[in-house]
Amino acid sequence: MFNFFKKKTNTSNDLVDKESFDIELIGFALAYEVARSDGKVDEDELFTIKKNIANKSVELNYSSEEVLEKIEEQSTSQVSFHNFINDINHFFSIDEKYRLIKFLWETAYSDNVLTVDEERLIRRIADMLHVKDLKVLKLKHEAKKNIEN
Repeated sequence: MFNFFKKKTNTSNDLVDKESFDIELIGFALAYEVARSDGKVDEDELFTIKKNIANKSVELNYSSEEVLEKIEEQSTSQVSFHNFINDINHFFSIDEKYRLIKFLWETAYSDNVLTVDEERLIRRIADMLHVKDLKVLKLKHEAKKNIEN
């Protein structure tokens, strides 16, 4: 299942090692977890995720529906997203972590309701990614402003 979240090389159709995990796909999977953390995936949250998937699906040579289906499948397969967290901590820069956290906030705010469960999950992910609370709050504020505009 996790192979889907790896980047493909330009020289081969084989999927590559952990160093090439695609931050955007992992971001979509984590955003989906945030969206469903309050017990349901709101249409606005799903729209935000789908809109971003559409941009990425062209590069992946998969349809948006196929990408979303894989993400939903991963989400419901009882596979822990902690595996993603370990890889993110090992291979991604701090700026990539910030982009990811901001995307999670944008997803949570897209339905104009930030639930306690969504906030708790984002803060937990940020903590596991070793992103400082002050930066998490700044990213939250930026995401909220982007959604309001």
